[in-house]
Amino acid sequence: MVKLTIEQLEDMTFEGGIDIGDVTYTVVEESEWKHEHKYQSKTVIFTDGNKHYRGEIGRSGSDWTYWTYDSEMYGADDPAEITEVEKREIAVTKWVAV
Repeated sequence: MVKLTIEQLEDMTFEGGIDIGDVTYTVVEESEWKHEHKYQSKTVIFTDGNKHYRGEIGRSGSDWTYWTYDSEMYGADDPAEITEVEKREIAVTKWVAV
């Protein structure tokens, strides 16, 4: 399992990758910011070259003031919640207008 701090996950997201020890983590894809009033979050998918992982970064504030990121609120050295993932095709059935 990958162990990153909140600050390392943020740095990797903003830079597109990060080197920790002898491992290079690279961002594969990321979502747009999800707006929840004055809090926003973003999902980040990244790889170590072998496996893929998902983490989430967040920020509070607004475009007109200052953004306070999770590392500032919860502590830069706090562990980020990282989950190993794999990409799969999922079929979804929905009710649609005809």
